[in-house]
Amino acid sequence: MVKIMWIELHSHTYYSYQQKVLYDGTCSPEQMVRAAAGMRLDALGVTDHDSLQGAVKAAKLGKKYGIVVIPGEEVSTLDGHCLALNISEVIRPRMPIEDTLDAIHSQGGIAVSSHPFDIKKEGLGEKAELCDAMEVFNALNVDRLSNKKARNFSKKNKIPGVAGSDAHHTSMLGHGTIRANAYDADSIMKMIRKGRVETVTKYPSVKTIMEFAVLRLKMSYDFTNKYIEDNYSFPKRQIAKKLLGTVNRSPGRIDYLYKGMAYASFAGVLTYSAARHVARR
Repeated sequence: MVKIMWIELHSHTYYSYQQKVLYDGTCSPEQMVRAAAGMRLDALGVTDHDSLQGAVKAAKLGKKYGIVVIPGEEVSTLDGHCLALNISEVIRPRMPIEDTLDAIHSQGGIAVSSHPFDIKKEGLGEKAELCDAMEVFNALNVDRLSNKKARNFSKKNKIPGVAGSDAHHTSMLGHGTIRANAYDADSIMKMIRKGRVETVTKYPSVKTIMEFAVLRLKMSYDFTNKYIEDNYSFPKRQIAKKLLGTVNRSPGRIDYLYKGMAYASFAGVLTYSAARHVARR
């Protein structure tokens, strides 16, 4: 039966890994599915980095929690990140975006350009126009201007726009979502392709992002400590290891320092983004 579904398209489990900090996602597939169902989301896209492990496990839990799970992957293409939604086989990373799109479409999936204009330049930029849709809102684009540019680009080039929370923890779910008249994963994909979705958006708090950052460092402690040892030279190595060691004192008084650092980083991101925006005029 067709109904208005509340949909989260972009989330990560602890099967998402990174080079310097091992765990990019901090929760199990079941924790993410259970949390999504608990907040009454109707569908959840699980899109780990270059992996389907989390999505496969999450899909098996959909009926248990009464939620549609959309198996997906955030693919690291040679041109930037791209969400492959409603796929059944992993898409090989580090291919040109054109080849990546062919691989996604051959499985009947759709391609969504994730955070196309983020300040870290991990998105596709103007190559987002090659995808079936693009994120016009990514909740982790805290500078705001990246999302504004994406929304303007989407309108100008008539590319269907969606939102994504880019949730790396259960507390981050529900910040960038869509609503659509659908009933399963296939009908959701159809509505996205047609641009017949409504975005529902809000930014996560600085506290939420800070707590996630501390947790992922705790989970990745030994891995990150070794990375620092192997790749940093004096005195950067000593400073980095000392700072890393403080995460084991959280929660506690050290959190006041983290909050100060988080707000300072937030201000820095806003300033940097604004300066880039002015410079390009």
